[in-house]
Amino acid sequence: MPFLAKLLAGDGWRDDAIQFTAAACGLGVFLMQTPAGVLTDRVRNRRLLLAAASLAVGACFGVLPLVPATGWAVGPLVFVGGAAQAFFVPLLGALALGLAGHTALHRVMGENQGWNHAGNIAAALTAMAVASWLGLSAVFYTVAAVSVLAAASVFLIRPGDRANEPAARTRAGAGLRDLFRDRRVLVLFASVALFHLANAPVMPLVGQYIARLGGSDTQVAAVVLVAQVVMVPVAVLAGRWCHTWGRKPVFAVGFVALPVRILLYSFTSDPWVLVALQVFDGIGAGIYGVVVAVVCADLTRGRGGFNALQGLLATALAVGGVLGPLVAGPLVQHLGFAPAFRAFAAAAAAGAVVFLTLMPETKEGDQ
Repeated sequence: MPFLAKLLAGDGWRDDAIQFTAAACGLGVFLMQTPAGVLTDRVRNRRLLLAAASLAVGACFGVLPLVPATGWAVGPLVFVGGAAQAFFVPLLGALALGLAGHTALHRVMGENQGWNHAGNIAAALTAMAVASWLGLSAVFYTVAAVSVLAAASVFLIRPGDRANEPAARTRAGAGLRDLFRDRRVLVLFASVALFHLANAPVMPLVGQYIARLGGSDTQVAAVVLVAQVVMVPVAVLAGRWCHTWGRKPVFAVGFVALPVRILLYSFTSDPWVLVALQVFDGIGAGIYGVVVAVVCADLTRGRGGFNALQGLLATALAVGGVLGPLVAGPLVQHLGFAPAFRAFAAAAAAGAVVFLTLMPETKEGDQ
């Protein structure tokens, strides 16, 4: 998203129009996220579905520099790309649980997320090099090429690699109505929705802010790179620590890191300081990506519905992806960047309070 914001800003788009376009991506994720989780519970060939989603994302974002720089052309592509992205979380979680089983999920999710962030580092470094040597448009073409490689890599997973543990069978199980009868699910949903209402628009906003301050494409790429570098060790450690210390203490660190990070953005106009503050993003996102899947497995153990719950929580994420940019656009346009950051810091703080005061520990004694 920082590169998309930079591309559209270079085409003369207004700040609010850029955020509305980012909201189109979030809307695609929002509308497809829960159906994606339910479908993942029921589909047999999850590898094929994941490969198709990867190719769809690559196609949508790869053609952005080629289409007219109008909302009617860019918006639908970003929307469809977001809808395809909705399948990643439940499919990857289902594959991890199927391969590792419940007892080893915390370790596998930590390792998977560590490798995921390492891949994002490679992508950010590649984007920086490509943007410097070939221009900003080439970054989007690179996304398309990498999506083909990602789709091909899915088939390295063999059908016979499935874990023998019964809990690894991610059957349909509990429906959405049953899930919402669990108070813990409601609390987690509300916390995650507030978390992502604040988090979703911030990275594009930082990219815009750096561009407004006269920052370089390298600094925009570094917004992603710094966070991803921190996420690698944090994700691996989060997988271990949530098993040793419990889910809630580790998850709480991620919830608290977010408002601190966003508030600090409002006190600087130095592009490199903005980049450095992405360390907090690395902490929060590194923890979230691991622990949320483990908590979903805890809440659905023995009754099924793991992927449906992942999709439900990812819908909460998508709500933030839609509403956050819609609110961010007018805030930045009429009040400026600093007030916008402070408003989102307040939303993040509210999510942290809900989680810390109402969410119980989900780790059972035998885990």
